Amino acid sequence: MLYLSQADTEKLDIRMTDVVPAIEEAFRRVGNGQAVVAPRVRVLHPPLDKNSMGQGRPWTRDLRIIPGAIEELGYGVRLGASLRRQAGGVMLVLFDWQTMQLKALISDHIVHAVRSTAPCGVMAKYLALENASTLALIGSGRLARWAAEAVCAVRPIRDLRVWSPTPAHRAEVVGYLQSRLGNGVRVREVANSEEAIRGAQIVTTGTKALAPVMRGEWISPGCTILANSPEEIDQATYLKSKIITTYNDGILTHVPPYQDLVALVQSGRMREADFSTELGDVVTGKVKARTSNDEIWIGMNPAYGILDVATAAWVNERAEKLGVGTELEV
Repeated sequence: MLYLSQADTEKLDIRMTDVVPAIEEAFRRVGNGQAVVAPRVRVLHPPLDKNSMGQGRPWTRDLRIIPGAIEELGYGVRLGASLRRQAGGVMLVLFDWQTMQLKALISDHIVHAVRSTAPCGVMAKYLALENASTLALIGSGRLARWAAEAVCAVRPIRDLRVWSPTPAHRAEVVGYLQSRLGNGVRVREVANSEEAIRGAQIVTTGTKALAPVMRGEWISPGCTILANSPEEIDQATYLKSKIITTYNDGILTHVPPYQDLVALVQSGRMREADFSTELGDVVTGKVKARTSNDEIWIGMNPAYGILDVATAAWVNERAEKLGVGTELEV
């Protein structure tokens, strides 16, 4: 079994230009019926009330188990634990498809953000306008950074507007993304989220917000919104958009909830059929997504075990190629 520490994963020089095609292939296999998942298991403390979906994230400690399998690539399990607003521990386990033996054990600190946001690149490829050149990034943490890079891997972004509530974080992420993306992309801070979003052809998010970070009136015709946390989109934006998900079953059962979407369904203003299209069906051509330049699309990206399998397989292959990691006996 190959063990990859966080330091090992840093040596891999992961780039979304390489990862996004691997995740796209995973969704193609999903659309072709070559994958299987089970619902995410979440163990919270203090425990939720039996009628609560965790609005406001009231827990202090959180253990998450996310399984999945893709034919030929393997079985994967993501095991993560966290303490509110503090670091936790996360490991990614890959089992060999042919033998079902342990193949890799991967520190998931960096890889988690990669696997979580690579679908933004796939969704941008199939949903966003082909000539989309303006990207609004809301957030400045690991998810936000990798999400921006995923979008830039598939669309000709030239203007990347960054907003998060902490000025020092904004400045730091601007410098980081500029160094990653090169001079062909202008990365700049803006004063507020409205300035970032108005006129943007793509909006992607990666925040810890417990309330929406956008308003429907800010969203321009033709915009594609790629959300990586459940509380980020408001009701007005949902109502004016078409919706695609990476994993339908992960939406209404998500903890914490996609609260504004749940409220719309409960009030009868939206139906589950309004967000029943899955990315795998679009990648395989079974369903056509964008049909006009004025449509507004939302790509919703809940926790999904397929991402763990595909990312673990890609990371393991790259590590073996570069000779990174430590072989362990099990």
